[in-house]
Amino acid sequence: MPYCRTQFKLVKPEQVENVLTSLTQECFVGGQAAYQLDDGSFSVDAGENDIRAIYDEENAAITFFCRYQRDMNFYDKKLMAFATKHCIDTKPCTASSEY
Repeated sequence: MPYCRTQFKLVKPEQVENVLTSLTQECFVGGQAAYQLDDGSFSVDAGENDIRAIYDEENAAITFFCRYQRDMNFYDKKLMAFATKHCIDTKPCTASSEY
């Protein structure tokens, strides 16, 4: 799964679930809440399993990865629009290319 180019930065651990749930509710049809999966990643796309989030506590950042390379631009646009609307700082993702 390739990483999206957009990363939310400076997100406190206690804010992660609220930020991701807001993203789920605002950006995905039928989205009610983000939830953490067994592997530590978060489901954010109302069960479609096309994009997930990972919280990096050491860097206080949320990184996103998507199932298909062809969808990266679509999801990056959604992530940037959401971040802009909610005044969330972003930075380009520097994670390795695959999850």
